[in-house]
Amino acid sequence: MTKKFNFARRQSRRDYLLANSPDPWLRRIYRIRRYTGWLLVIVSALFILLNLQLFTLTSLRNIRSSLQAASRVSAGDTTVISYPSGTHKCMLPFGSGLAICSDKTLYFELPSNYSQMEMTLSYANPAMRASNQYLLVFDRGGYRFTVTNTLSELYSQTMQSPVTNADISANGSVAIVTDEAGYKSAVTVYNIDNEQLYKWSSPDYYIMSAVLSPDGKRLALFCFRQEGLTLVSRLFFTDIDSTETPSESETITNVDMNGSLVLGMKYLGNNTVCVVCDNATYVVSRGGQIRYRTDYSADSLLSFDLTDDCVALATESYSQSSRADIVLINARGSASRKPLSLSSEPDSISYCDGRLAVLTGDTVTFYSKSLRQIDQQTNLAGVSRVYMRSGGTAIALFGSQARVLTIGNPLNDLNSSGG
Repeated sequence: MTKKFNFARRQSRRDYLLANSPDPWLRRIYRIRRYTGWLLVIVSALFILLNLQLFTLTSLRNIRSSLQAASRVSAGDTTVISYPSGTHKCMLPFGSGLAICSDKTLYFELPSNYSQMEMTLSYANPAMRASNQYLLVFDRGGYRFTVTNTLSELYSQTMQSPVTNADISANGSVAIVTDEAGYKSAVTVYNIDNEQLYKWSSPDYYIMSAVLSPDGKRLALFCFRQEGLTLVSRLFFTDIDSTETPSESETITNVDMNGSLVLGMKYLGNNTVCVVCDNATYVVSRGGQIRYRTDYSADSLLSFDLTDDCVALATESYSQSSRADIVLINARGSASRKPLSLSSEPDSISYCDGRLAVLTGDTVTFYSKSLRQIDQQTNLAGVSRVYMRSGGTAIALFGSQARVLTIGNPLNDLNSSGG
């Protein structure tokens, strides 16, 4: 005790001598050191206040579990992701693992039989959307939605009307489409702090789909209405900070979609939207210019996958030597110079970061951006779907587990100008 007291006295005396030293440099050093210490205290306090969700008991337990799992992962079990027991409504790759949602629980599962997150969600019909950092889970036909990261819930909200569709941007903003009472439908945008940024309640149009640009500043809306026996569908572009009503504004860009019904839609970058419809696929600029369009019959579309910079589109082939054609279409509206022709129809396709995975039967074949085959993995009995991920891996879904597939061959033409 005496030693501690003497040390404190010596430190106090040293600070006093520095603060009152005749040498101006020593006094300046003392002040800098003192102000730096207070600055660190203030910054630490602000960080804790702004990130309280990281310091909840659940988050701290998840972080501790992550560290424990990292210390015991072995090289032999890093390719298998096990499913929790129970009925699974939907699964989606998220982070370095797999998000799995049942009607009662949301899990985030990693390889090595490790569950990083487990959250109670009583959603009757859950659906998920993911960006690189954030996961959106909403109850389609219900009233609630939840935003999480890979560790814990960020916030949940109950809407006043049933949720019909939703989207999440890279910055964590969400667009929630609801079957609004007193209107045809409505769309509301919230930021990552659960602050409402935008809302449009439409008395004229049903909003089928709403997607946000990656920076969260722009919104594209696919809407339709009935005019007698004619179905009118339009694509609206608006800014989140706009105060104008899309359907009544003369300055907000809108594009006639020729009575099509949307199946999937996504921003390819911040200025171009790809719209996959029942009878055509479009790439449309925010200014309303159609940069790409391909038409097909309603039963000819086999599969598609929308990513941040490209769409992979599989349609029936009219060639006698093939059953299906796959093209890649980028944000500029440029399609593959030559389609990838397959001898059988694909069960699943997925594209990410210049790599295409095609599932046919029990075989997954990997292609580069120029649609050149780079690897193939066979004898995957029971595989039902494949998701391509960045970093040269894919996730294949089976009945009771998922498996991480690694591309074995180098991607020599990953940056090829083709496609």
